[in-house]
Amino acid sequence: MWDAERGLASQREPIVGAKTATLRLISGVGAKGPACFVLEIGGKRIMLDLGEGPPTGLLPDVRGLGPVDALVLSHGHKDHVGGLTMLQSLGNPPVYATATVARDLPKGLDVCPLPAGGTGEVLGIEVSTGRNGHAPGGIWLHFAVAGGLLYTGDWSVESILYAYDPATKPAAVALVDCSYGAAYQKTLGDCWKALAPLAERGPLLLPVPANGRGPELALQVLRYGRTDIFVDAAMAQALRHLVSTDEASLRADAGDDIRAIAVAAKPIEESRGIMLAGSADGTSGATKQLLEDWAHTSEPAIVFTGYRAPDTPADRLIKSGRAQFLRWNVHPRLPDVIALVEAVRPQTVIPAFCDRTQLPGLAQALAFTNVTMDAVVQF
Repeated sequence: MWDAERGLASQREPIVGAKTATLRLISGVGAKGPACFVLEIGGKRIMLDLGEGPPTGLLPDVRGLGPVDALVLSHGHKDHVGGLTMLQSLGNPPVYATATVARDLPKGLDVCPLPAGGTGEVLGIEVSTGRNGHAPGGIWLHFAVAGGLLYTGDWSVESILYAYDPATKPAAVALVDCSYGAAYQKTLGDCWKALAPLAERGPLLLPVPANGRGPELALQVLRYGRTDIFVDAAMAQALRHLVSTDEASLRADAGDDIRAIAVAAKPIEESRGIMLAGSADGTSGATKQLLEDWAHTSEPAIVFTGYRAPDTPADRLIKSGRAQFLRWNVHPRLPDVIALVEAVRPQTVIPAFCDRTQLPGLAQALAFTNVTMDAVVQF
């Protein structure tokens, strides 16, 4: 039920008859970790994401889970798709993904298409999707079962690069990315105010995921007036995809600038300008060597902008004072979560991708609905 003082509906018709469903939270709720959830409905079992980490090597515990009938992927980041090595133990189910995400999956999988925005189906169940504002080919998913299930995956309404399609269909249960918890309030504009002086001074190394905030930070740097942008091979490839096969993931006003960056960006060969390279935590890719080369020099400035797992190069360099952490928003802030919940009117909200310590604050902020991190939710 909903608080009438908020002017929200307290009742709604079930979407699929009187069926009931069960959502099992395998991993990704109560602690930062790989995404993995299972929806059970009408004798079918649909897994939502199958990630790895953080930290690297951490996999969902699927022992004893048994076969699933389908795996649905929200986007292509490692903490959502990195566990695909376990598919055989799950019965080798078909994998549902958008074309952009499917392109980078291991070969040999039985891949079924999902729209990047629109209506599709999974095992005969209607699924509505929308772009998530977080990554190329990334989507949120609404399953038309038992009053509706909304799974946001990772999402952001603030991105200056990736388009976000608001979710509006009513849902009995909403499994929502709450990575920033209940207290964080800084806007993307606030993030840039902190980062701009370092970008202006240069040289600056930004370790980033190429298929996420990397191109977005490059766009921000360009719009700030810096054209001396240098990238590694992964970033160069991501930029090429964004101006071709992945263009549908972009905001309407971002295409021309991304094309300009894709043409003008040069390889990283020395410490100069604004450099963007992966991986984001320095454990692999071009940044692994770059951070080793520059760990004991005064330049370039090194700024990490996303989550860092303990005992990674990012964690060690920040603790030593050689690098800084300045967050660049790629997940929703609490006001964004509240607005989403008010739009879809769930009876139950499950906060994902944050520690259990955030539950009291989130429950207070969303007191007009039931907020839980219980391992099994029936609806």
